[in-house]
Amino acid sequence: METNMSSRAARAFFEAVPQNPTVLITAGLLAIVTAAVYLLSPGSNRAPALGETIPYFSNAYQYMTDMRSFLARAGKYLRSSSVVRFRLGPKKVYLVTKASNMQVLFRTTANVDTNIFFLMIQENLWASSKRDLDRFRNDPSGRLKNPAPGTEHIPAEKRYWAGLHHIFHEYLARTHESNALAANFQRQFAARLEERFPAGEWAAVRILEFVRADMTMAATTTLAGPRMLGLNPNLLRELWDFDEIAASLVWGLPKWINREAWKKRDRFNASCVRYLEDGWKDFDWDGPAASASWEPVWGSRYVRELVRWMRQCGFDKETMGGAMMILVIFGTNGNTIPIVAWCLIELVKDKDLLARVRAEIETTYVTDSATGTRTIDPQALVALPLFQSVFVEILRLHVSMNVTREAVGPITLGGYEIEKGAVLQAPTEISHFDEGVWGAPGHPAAEFWAERHLQYVDAVDEKGQVTRTPQFSMTGRSNDFFPFGGGVSICPGRFFAKQEIMLTAAMLVSRFDIEFVEWTTLDGSPSDRPAQNDVRWSGGASVPPDRDMKVRWRRRW
Repeated sequence: METNMSSRAARAFFEAVPQNPTVLITAGLLAIVTAAVYLLSPGSNRAPALGETIPYFSNAYQYMTDMRSFLARAGKYLRSSSVVRFRLGPKKVYLVTKASNMQVLFRTTANVDTNIFFLMIQENLWASSKRDLDRFRNDPSGRLKNPAPGTEHIPAEKRYWAGLHHIFHEYLARTHESNALAANFQRQFAARLEERFPAGEWAAVRILEFVRADMTMAATTTLAGPRMLGLNPNLLRELWDFDEIAASLVWGLPKWINREAWKKRDRFNASCVRYLEDGWKDFDWDGPAASASWEPVWGSRYVRELVRWMRQCGFDKETMGGAMMILVIFGTNGNTIPIVAWCLIELVKDKDLLARVRAEIETTYVTDSATGTRTIDPQALVALPLFQSVFVEILRLHVSMNVTREAVGPITLGGYEIEKGAVLQAPTEISHFDEGVWGAPGHPAAEFWAERHLQYVDAVDEKGQVTRTPQFSMTGRSNDFFPFGGGVSICPGRFFAKQEIMLTAAMLVSRFDIEFVEWTTLDGSPSDRPAQNDVRWSGGASVPPDRDMKVRWRRRW
């Protein structure tokens, strides 16, 4: 799972500095060590360095306290060189952009390791025990079906990366499984809409607040069944509390610096362990429910197979609870919810765009001949040209992630030699805003433009008349667009995520009359400006709006 939450992590660190002299002294010693290592480094064919006002310190400080400003400054350097380097403590870090470099980063090669960030998440976010963490650290056999050369002697049951990758691939990424999840989500979300909003009655809602509650409940039930919420009535609060502090844990800040964040993690973990222990009591692993696409104890087959595999491996219960947190609840909702909110915000802002997208969505509805129930065909939905262009444009503008790799052997990027042990980061916030790739006359890359990913071609209709028909296209730009990461560790839930996001927006747009009321702050009080990206999430995957949009809507059917 690709993610990076460095800016919020380090902000917590530096906020703690004034209250902790020991931390300040440690930071000073670290700067001295960094300078010594830097000055003693050989000067081969090295990438240009990112300038700084205080050598060996100010880049790292800004990176960890103000990621948005750091990336904006780095972006200026990356206009003239596709690779720049800086120091993050004793670590050499290379920021990378351009499609040709992305191909190297995402290619399966012995000299580029994809596990570095996943291991940090596993250790610090999902509370893996040292024993369980060491299982992954000491498994060099890789994620693929065939073990890496020289590791053929490792038994299949001890190939932990491959075992987890198999679960992802078979029960989350396959078309059949993601379609089953999408169909279940559509039922769950439709039921919530019909329960909460009687047809024909106007109601006032705030978009971000609404999706954080109702969409999250439908998605959680789809993936993990009704027990997760039934056993844990405070789960939504625990999830969004965790979302606020997750980045302050990922880089391993000790408990004495950040006790409250660790408490929030442990509360969330305890809820997921409670869910696991309750499910293990009575579930018949030899019965027909064990292979069902969905059943009420574990929910989706993805969760069921993940639980089964981890239990067969003998993982500790806290490790398993952490997997539920990160790979099921937080990993799904933390990234989809902000994108849905932004999608709805852009559609409501533009009445003409809303009408055009609604007309597209209407073509995807099918009616059950027996029950008369109308549902959306998810495969038809995700292929709609205009709506798909809107979806991609939202991802481009509102996913900020530093895709992270480690050079475990020497490699060459952009003509520069990268030494073993260096950290490689590809920031979407730079590649996704490259004017040369994404800009168009009258539509700069920094602005939302619904038609940025459309091409118009001539087509002949049934009357024989030639019309201009829109087609979705990423031709020539696919390597500059990586909101889900890339390579073997690309987000396995990306197919369901796309269906879930587009289904949520489509159901609301097509079933409701929607009118803008006002902008609000996140606590509901009136705001004097529209929403912008919340810079606290810069570098941390999907970026939520820092304001909410209040609307009034009426369910039409």
